[in-house]
Amino acid sequence: MLQIKKISKKYQTGDLIQTALDSVSLNLRDNEFVAILGPSESD
Repeated sequence: MLQIKKISKKYQTGDLIQTALDSVSLNLRDNEFVAILGPSESD
């Protein structure tokens, strides 16, 4: 099992700071596939 604790990710564009993940914790079983998806800001 893989355990991930308190992951945080923020993106900064100029003066704007956008929080994508805020203290997220996960427990993943063997052979489990997980993806975190959200809207894309890229052009």
